[in-house]
Amino acid sequence: RGSHPGHMGGLPACVHGLFDFHAPADMREGDAYLASHPYHSGCPHANDMVVMTPVFWKGDLVAFAASIGHTPDIGGVAAGSRNATARDLFGEGLQIPPVRYMRDYRLEQDTATFVRANSRVPEMMIGDLTAKAGVCHTIGEARLHDLIRTYGPNALLQQFEQAGERTAHRIREQLSAWPDGVCEVEAMVDDPSTGEPIRMHVASIKEGQCIVLDFTGTGDQATAPINLRPHFVEGLARNMAIRLTDRHIPLNHGMTEAVECRFRRGSLLDPAFPGPVGFYSKTLALAESVIGAVLAKASGKPALAHIATQSSIVVGYTGAKRQYVQYELMYAGAPGWEGGDGFSGVGSRASYGAKFTSVEVIESEFPVDMTRFEVLPDSGGDGAYRGGPGYVREYRVRAPSRLSGGASKREAAGVEGGGDGRNAWVVVHPGEEREQRYPGIVSNIGLEPGDVFRIETGGGGGVLPAADRDSARVRADVEDGILSPAKARDTYGLDV
Repeated sequence: RGSHPGHMGGLPACVHGLFDFHAPADMREGDAYLASHPYHSGCPHANDMVVMTPVFWKGDLVAFAASIGHTPDIGGVAAGSRNATARDLFGEGLQIPPVRYMRDYRLEQDTATFVRANSRVPEMMIGDLTAKAGVCHTIGEARLHDLIRTYGPNALLQQFEQAGERTAHRIREQLSAWPDGVCEVEAMVDDPSTGEPIRMHVASIKEGQCIVLDFTGTGDQATAPINLRPHFVEGLARNMAIRLTDRHIPLNHGMTEAVECRFRRGSLLDPAFPGPVGFYSKTLALAESVIGAVLAKASGKPALAHIATQSSIVVGYTGAKRQYVQYELMYAGAPGWEGGDGFSGVGSRASYGAKFTSVEVIESEFPVDMTRFEVLPDSGGDGAYRGGPGYVREYRVRAPSRLSGGASKREAAGVEGGGDGRNAWVVVHPGEEREQRYPGIVSNIGLEPGDVFRIETGGGGGVLPAADRDSARVRADVEDGILSPAKARDTYGLDV
């Protein structure tokens, strides 16, 4: 099980992409291959780089070990390679089709030199990639070799197949209890380049022991860099099916036998090359929300509201003694559900509850001071079960820098009579006459030493009418700073 189910959906496509460029006959023990190109791998954007190592036994290729994760900077016009103005893939930094990164467990120096030359933080870049190769060799390859020594290569290969068969059997058994039928959910995401909404639509078609998630009704791909590759969506969908059935089912290739996803090429969720994808995470939360909502409907489980889009910031410090790229993912308000409130500051179901970066780490690693970090009152969607609130993080930079990041303009939707959450903002020079507030995504905002910027993350959607909320919960929210007394009075009818 990987750390992110979206990446789990993409890893098979990474290996398939490798075979398009390198024949198995040319591979040998000690090799490592690198890729980041979203249209030649399962990487959702080029910052998410994968390292793959072939595993051999007595000269035969038996498996691959792979590690995928975010890399802080791959060049391009904006620090952290977060270019909100990109209108094609070429505006998003270095795109790497599958290339050999190691041979005989040693770096391919030409590849490493090329990669270093295209990053603002070259040593961190090479360190990350080499660590990925190292874990694939010293843990992935080594443990597979241990298993082969103990049980033999045939037993290992049979186990690969049987693991998938067991998963397929278990998920089919669970899905068979769901009623047959068709359910539909849709939502809208804004294209920052045009200001026009794009429809995201999914229909679940449940029949027997299998379910199809049909995304072909989704609108055309965005001009702005918010498109999302289909492999990532497949990983989200199969993970959500597990979460709504038996969370102990392993997320592996067996899920493809029971949960099928259909896409339309040229759409927001299956963009055609060279559609930009750098800010795909701004579409990710909505994709997770509509998948969760349609599967909840299909299964008869309690309703789920929409999750707030995570905010992100990238600050490139150019005036310090060395280049810094401060990269943060800020998980926002989680959705309420029919039975409980949303939480705040913890990653979504897809990210297995990832947390925000600690203040101490940020201030010790980068030339910046955090001046404010607190819950944002009244930001979660109203409801019998409210959405999780957003929060504020405010920074004062100590070196000349440039800011990029942001979130979706659109609020996280409430369901079943619940209210929408508050949308996210990027605020530069807060409280000053020159204050600027930006919804959506931004790039390359110049900052000088002493300048302050603020990120206000969004709140999750609520479930069921606010009038049905238990008064004790309202009082507790006021005491915790999640709800203002005025909001408690005006929305929930309670004087606190």
